[in-house]
Amino acid sequence: MSGENMETFHWRPQNSSTTSISPKVKVIKFGDGYEQRIRDGINNDLRSYNVTFVGLFDDITLIDEFLTRQGGVHAFKWCEPNTHKTIKVVCRSWSSTPNGAAKTITATFEEVVA
Repeated sequence: MSGENMETFHWRPQNSSTTSISPKVKVIKFGDGYEQRIRDGINNDLRSYNVTFVGLFDDITLIDEFLTRQGGVHAFKWCEPNTHKTIKVVCRSWSSTPNGAAKTITATFEEVVA
C-alpha cells in the first residue's frame, strides 16, 4: 500500500497509554566484561505505543473494524499523542473487551518507516 492510499487512524487513546522505546543496538562483547555498542541501522529508535480506547460499543467497534481492515500488514497514519506529529504505524495485535453498552480495545502500535 503506497503512502498516498494509506488510511489515517483518527481516534485518540486514553491518557493512560504508554510509549516504549527500545533502540536497536549491536553489541560486541570482549573479555573482562568490556563491550562495544553501535546503532543497528539508521532507524534504530522506532517507538512502540500501548494504547487503550474506551467508549460506546458501536464507536469502539469502528476501531476494531479499522484494525481488522489493516490486518496487521498495512501501515496507517496516526497522530502521536505526545508530539502531535503524524507517524506511520502498524498494529499487529489488539484485544477487545465488551462491557454492556461500552467496549474497550487495547492495542500495540509499532512505528514503521514504510
